[in-house]
Amino acid sequence: MATQPSGRTRAKRSGSPAHPHGIEDCAQYSDPYVSKLAQFFLSHPAWIAAAKNVADGASSRVYFSHVPGEFHLLRHDGQSLLLPGPTSDPDFAFRFTPPSIDAITSVAGDVGDFAVALFRAIVDRNPEEQIGFRVVAPFRRLLVRGYVGLLLKSGPKVLRYGASHGITTVGDLRRFIAQTRVNDPRWRDL
Repeated sequence: MATQPSGRTRAKRSGSPAHPHGIEDCAQYSDPYVSKLAQFFLSHPAWIAAAKNVADGASSRVYFSHVPGEFHLLRHDGQSLLLPGPTSDPDFAFRFTPPSIDAITSVAGDVGDFAVALFRAIVDRNPEEQIGFRVVAPFRRLLVRGYVGLLLKSGPKVLRYGASHGITTVGDLRRFIAQTRVNDPRWRDL
């Protein structure tokens, strides 16, 4: 194994085709939490079911509280790949802590259970357990790339959770997204 400057550990395997983005094993990083999240994006049934609604080419910025540098989450050929380096066209930006990674990767259940756990971590007041979140893309792009449809397909658990936070219509969702784009000073750097 060779450790790369990005914190990624790349396995050297003969005869193994490289990933189209130059990554042989995009779920193997030197940090165990980054690896855990990358593996989650590739294999967790609830995430896979949710991500099927998101268009290929969609991407988000990803940062970690304990690992320097920028990563990105990319939908490519029906998979969600956590890759080192920035993305040029992000829809969202996330900042994960080790406890927040433990929380979302341990979710059992369906897409609705996962979505509620993600939203709970985003609004959590404890900075150690909170997922930093910022909407980068305009609402129309989120609609076209399938994110709004994903929320609607997530089922009654997500609708109840949204209603408990004042989001009951697409208009409410649009206002919430606009607010998260500009009003949270904690995530201006995302």
